[in-house]
Amino acid sequence: MRVAGRLGREVLDEAAQMIAPGVTTDEIDRVVHEACIERECYPSPLGYYKFPKSVCTSVNEAICHGIPDMRLLENGDLCDGGFF
Repeated sequence: MRVAGRLGREVLDEAAQMIAPGVTTDEIDRVVHEACIERECYPSPLGYYKFPKSVCTSVNEAICHGIPDMRLLENGDLCDGGFF
């Protein structure tokens, strides 16, 4: 549990550093995917019930399970990601 918690924290920290105006949620997904692979862990959302990405990114009115895409984040957007 400690190892899983540490790895999750590290990946979450990398994703959080990416969130800024002008960044796409696809870019955040790429960073999360690469961070998981570098740590030899598997991004849980990927392939779960055919989910196509490594992270869920819900922006503003999206409640949950947002699929990353080419949308640019804008100043003032709320972005919530699910990593586990």
